[in-house]
Amino acid sequence: MFWGGFITCLFVSLLFFLFSYLIWHKKQLTLIAGFDESSYKGNKDKLAKTTGIFTLLVGILTLILPLGLEFLGSYVGIIFTVIIVIGTFGFIIYINLINKA
Repeated sequence: MFWGGFITCLFVSLLFFLFSYLIWHKKQLTLIAGFDESSYKGNKDKLAKTTGIFTLLVGILTLILPLGLEFLGSYVGIIFTVIIVIGTFGFIIYINLINKA
């Protein structure tokens, strides 16, 4: 069971790392869901950096998730979910704040 979950999480985290690189360093903002270049009025560099960092952190958490589940138990999955949900809400609030500034 451990290896299947580990390989799946490894693949998913590699995708997160790839998207983080493409958004943060290559500034390919079209990879962000709902992004419309013509109607966006905020700072695109801040958006790329913030989204890239958030995606990188989700990739890191996804990479260590199966190790935590294997060695610490199922509570790690609950903690992972809470961190992702709270982080997503915080990310949305932060993006809205930098768009208004």
